[in-house]
Amino acid sequence: MIFFAVIVVGLLAIGLCVAWLWRTQVGQLRATIDGLEAANDQLAAFVDHDDLTEAKSRRYLGDAMATRPPTGTHGLLFVDMDNFKSVNDGYGHEVGDALLKNIAKSMVEQCRDGDFVARLGGDEFCVFLQDCDLRDATAAADRFCSAIAQASCVVSGQSVQRTASIGVTLLEPGQDLVDALIVADAAVYEAKAKGSNRAVAADSIVREQLIQRQTKPTTEDLANALDAGEVTYFVQPIFDVTTHQVVGVEALIRWVKPDGEILGPDAFMDLLTENYARNLRPPLAAANKLATTFTQMEPPVFCAWNISSSFLSRNVADDPLWIQRLLQGVDPKRTVFEIVESAVIENPTRTLSLLHGLRDAGVRVALDDFGTGLSNLERLVEYPVDIVKIDRSFVSRMGQGGNAAILKALVAMRDSMGFDIIAEGVETQEQLTRLQAMGITMAQGFLLGKPNTVAHWEREIAKMR
Repeated sequence: MIFFAVIVVGLLAIGLCVAWLWRTQVGQLRATIDGLEAANDQLAAFVDHDDLTEAKSRRYLGDAMATRPPTGTHGLLFVDMDNFKSVNDGYGHEVGDALLKNIAKSMVEQCRDGDFVARLGGDEFCVFLQDCDLRDATAAADRFCSAIAQASCVVSGQSVQRTASIGVTLLEPGQDLVDALIVADAAVYEAKAKGSNRAVAADSIVREQLIQRQTKPTTEDLANALDAGEVTYFVQPIFDVTTHQVVGVEALIRWVKPDGEILGPDAFMDLLTENYARNLRPPLAAANKLATTFTQMEPPVFCAWNISSSFLSRNVADDPLWIQRLLQGVDPKRTVFEIVESAVIENPTRTLSLLHGLRDAGVRVALDDFGTGLSNLERLVEYPVDIVKIDRSFVSRMGQGGNAAILKALVAMRDSMGFDIIAEGVETQEQLTRLQAMGITMAQGFLLGKPNTVAHWEREIAKMR
């Protein structure tokens, strides 16, 4: 009996030890699991949030969009800060980071339940607006613009602030996030073009412009078009409005496709400039025909040609024969080369050398785009120009602000310095009458004559004589 009692006691002891060990291991296992779950929650919170700002992370945005309900339309805002690099450059990255935090906080505070702000990277953010149409999303974007502009960071007693441009689009059921962001980015592009610090909705016009940018021709397309003679010139007449006679024409390069579509220079001039060294250049035969047609009329008509600032910056310094190449086939004395005013601003030293070189060759020089925001009357004293072309945007707002006073001052300088003035974009009789009253006698625009082929304006000018 004693033996059996010992066995029973031993078994009980073993059972108690096993139970104790089990409870201990289970407790430790549970503690480990709890710790792992807590760590996982912390990790999830870490990867779901941007490490600098209070915004969500780009990963969170992607996951949220991938798992969103298959129904419902939502708003999507692409937020791109305006000139934020100047904060980092001027005050240091610590100040830039502090301002970025305050900007993100101001945006988060604008969110409703279900909305969130995600940082895409750098100074770009995306805002998701739950259950929202385009009108409400645009109104919300305006509020975000105001909130961002009011966010600030104080440095040495000085308040540092920046604005943002916002593109607004809708995220349709089943639409890919990347596709939606591309559309919103196109709207940001328009917002920047309109002066920044504003929200622009991706309407049909924005979408059409996006398609045009995405379908720009390739270098090979342009090379084939040049070989096929599709790239040519249209002209627009320049009138002396006191005699109602055409005194000049402006050459306007065009790409006339076989289906009748006509592309302006914005669609392909960059390709020509970038591939100048590869002999992709404006069509010499068409230029010769144009120059010969008009400069040999009686009385002769001068031909004005545009020279882009990108052409000058890329090619002039590397091509000592650039003037001879430009003048090939044209009469210098009946030629005007138009230099856009932005070229003067970007590289004043090179431009000054350029102008002297052209004038020494017998070419007259026109300063184009006067009145677009870069204009300075003192520049006309510093640079040798023969003609000043008043931009169409300035002509359209002659009666606003101090524009009339600027034109009067320009006319006074013309009379004392001897250059000519041509007003561009004249579209109404009222505009023409105002220009004439100020003493401006040369003009071009749809009121006087639209751009058309060389043959068309050759016939029309002949009828006027």
